[in-house]
Amino acid sequence: MRLKKPAARTDGGSPREVSVRETLIRTVTLVGLTLAFASVFRFWQPAIRLAQHVAGTSVWQELYSLFHIESGLGREQLILTGIIIVCFLVALAVQAIGILIFQRIRKRRL
Repeated sequence: MRLKKPAARTDGGSPREVSVRETLIRTVTLVGLTLAFASVFRFWQPAIRLAQHVAGTSVWQELYSLFHIESGLGREQLILTGIIIVCFLVALAVQAIGILIFQRIRKRRL
């Protein structure tokens, strides 16, 4: 006996199930976007200056104290961690907007 997959709800209720293939595509896309945004901090001067400015703020200095970071290497690692977290959050937002746009396009075709 074969189990039927629940139908997607169009009434705004619970979202439809996502296939394994779609989940893998979303994951690869999210990682790719994160790395693309992180590369901006490596090669684009305004982004580099922004990261240096944020790392010099008193709030960021408090993070060094909070995590008991005293070495230069530790400070660089915290800055890199902050950059990656910001890039991940931006990539997540871009992906979510992209998924919404794709779903609306798909609904119009049906």
